Amino acid sequence: MAFARNPAVRVWMHLDERCAGFFALGMAKSAGRAVAVLCTSGTAAAELHPAVIEAHHSFTPLLVLTADRPPELREVGANQAIDQARLYGTAVRWFFDPGPPEELPGASRIWRRLAARAISEAEGPPAGPVHLNLPFREPLTVPPGEAAGAEPPQRAPTRVRRGHSLPTEDTVAGLTRALSAAQRPIVVAGELRAGDRLRPALDALLRRFDAPLLAEPSSQLRRRSGVGLVEAYDALLRDPRWADAHAPDLVLRLGAPPTSKPLNQLLARSGATTLVLEAEDGWRDPEQLAEELVRCDPEPLLRQLAARLPGSSRGWQQEWRDAGLIAAAAIHRRLAATPLHEGHVVRALARELPERAAVFVGSSMPIRDVDTFWPPAAPGQRFLGNRGASGIDGLVSTGLGVTAALEDAETAVLLLGDLSLYHDMNGLWAIRRHGLRAVLVALDNDGGGIFSFLPHAQHTDVFEELFGTPLGLRLEDVARLYGLDFLEVRDSSELQPALRQAFAADGSTLVAARFDRAESVRGHRACWAAVAEELLPVSSRGPRGGP
Repeated sequence: MAFARNPAVRVWMHLDERCAGFFALGMAKSAGRAVAVLCTSGTAAAELHPAVIEAHHSFTPLLVLTADRPPELREVGANQAIDQARLYGTAVRWFFDPGPPEELPGASRIWRRLAARAISEAEGPPAGPVHLNLPFREPLTVPPGEAAGAEPPQRAPTRVRRGHSLPTEDTVAGLTRALSAAQRPIVVAGELRAGDRLRPALDALLRRFDAPLLAEPSSQLRRRSGVGLVEAYDALLRDPRWADAHAPDLVLRLGAPPTSKPLNQLLARSGATTLVLEAEDGWRDPEQLAEELVRCDPEPLLRQLAARLPGSSRGWQQEWRDAGLIAAAAIHRRLAATPLHEGHVVRALARELPERAAVFVGSSMPIRDVDTFWPPAAPGQRFLGNRGASGIDGLVSTGLGVTAALEDAETAVLLLGDLSLYHDMNGLWAIRRHGLRAVLVALDNDGGGIFSFLPHAQHTDVFEELFGTPLGLRLEDVARLYGLDFLEVRDSSELQPALRQAFAADGSTLVAARFDRAESVRGHRACWAAVAEELLPVSSRGPRGGP
């Protein structure tokens, strides 16, 4: 009630606490600042745990406010009373339980200080979730018309100011030496929500540093005209001859570890010196490859490295770029000759996406297919996902939270698998409740398509029941239930007209692209084979770069 009556606070209502947690998470990812999610006590608080986990692993500022019973009603069988102390374990940056509010002198100052610290802890660095457990005694509300809260504040609220940590002279000098000595370096960019800020400094570095840039869309660095950018590198590296002939001797990684499995495999077997630049305080090195982990603001570091490097011919960089163009062209030609699958949807969506848009990409197959098939994007297009814990839980709600925090000129797209859509179907309620406008694109292969690419598929006696998990879900009925327009696509020729219609609609539209899982596997493998075939003459000549 206090939030709803405060003119400075916007309240978003959700019926499902689990959806509410992910909705708040999506808003925080999109807005880049803390969002509060509030719920009652008991299992309602437990429903927020999955979103808290994702916020922890993706460095997303989230302020979790759980109501609670007072101390005298705990552990005595009182209704809706569970142990909420440190309910989310080590997944929160800070936990505090101030006890029930009391009428004390200076109470307003005490609560404002608590709020200031909670927001500061959530926004970091490192950013992440903060849990305030707030017990109340009855009466829980004041009489109608009477204002809740203590005396008005006597001074301005506490403000916390933080600057980005700057690289030291030793750090810059050491990295300059390492980059100067490399003969076959590559730059890898994983998920970076603020990657756009690095673009000018990274471009300046890659004009003087003979290294290709392998950037996934969620880095915000796979941009048109990006210096050194390699297209279709996932397919490129699936050709073992080409990949082995182009193993790097140094890897400079920005952001999270890459999504691409072939890229991760190349990095693991190359034995290259690996330097990781981390803006946050995380330790993201799952393959234990990092020889140096540099924690500072990457932008001034990249700028200073560019100023100190002597420059080079960029022949190694160009070799990767040329191969990437060959791979992208081979994929384009092969897609025209294969039945509908995820690759067609990604390419069509990239062609029709407005210049200013946010694409929330689901886990499992969608994030991998976007990495494989999405071409360089326009500067105003952003790519977000739940890659902290990489679950399929809450994806609809997170994507709609992203939608809620967008600027008016931005278009929202949710690209999800049918299983992910079903898992968080309750989240669709927010569209009508809050008047949200989004285009939802469902990759509908009737189940868990990613397992068809894995060794699990060879166990045909149990595969379909345990891993394929066919849903038999009529997505048109889901759209009708939640008041969405619905469009069905069964052939690649229908994709672009359907997407154009969805982007032109006044309300939200669910576009279901329906295809067979087995055809999807064959279609992907046909694209990879086409790339390998086109690269054969290049691979036989060997690399031009290096010593």
